Amino acid sequence: MELVFRTIKPADAPLLKEFLELAMEFSGDEREHNMNKYLEDWGKRVDIGFIVLLKQEKKPIGAVWFRQFTEKNPGLAFVDEKTPEMIAAVSPDYRNQGIGRYLITRLVNQARMEGFRALSVAVHKDNPVLGLYERLNFQAEREDGSIKVMRRVL
Repeated sequence: MELVFRTIKPADAPLLKEFLELAMEFSGDEREHNMNKYLEDWGKRVDIGFIVLLKQEKKPIGAVWFRQFTEKNPGLAFVDEKTPEMIAAVSPDYRNQGIGRYLITRLVNQARMEGFRALSVAVHKDNPVLGLYERLNFQAEREDGSIKVMRRVL
């Protein structure tokens, strides 16, 4: 399986919505409100991310990105205004093959190069990906109901 990684562009917003739906683990009005926060006006602020595609089919199979939020308008994994929140998702058929690890590592390295000091992520406590975050040195910051907020110092 040959993969191609590329930077997310503003035109990728519909594709990001598909991956965000895979990443969001709750439903209802809160889900829609939070989804909009992570997609709205993509690329018009300090938005950084990557998409991975199957080379031959040019089929997107994963994405990772981050956004910064304010204390007045926080995201799910808000820690502070200097720590961007990361979103990562891999299509179900391609999980457990190291793709998520590679995407997250690539974003962590990019965030470090951009001068950020940390990244945060919100993950459901029962999600198996929690172990991956722990192996990638994300530390528990707090728990909000069934969601664990984790932070990775860069």
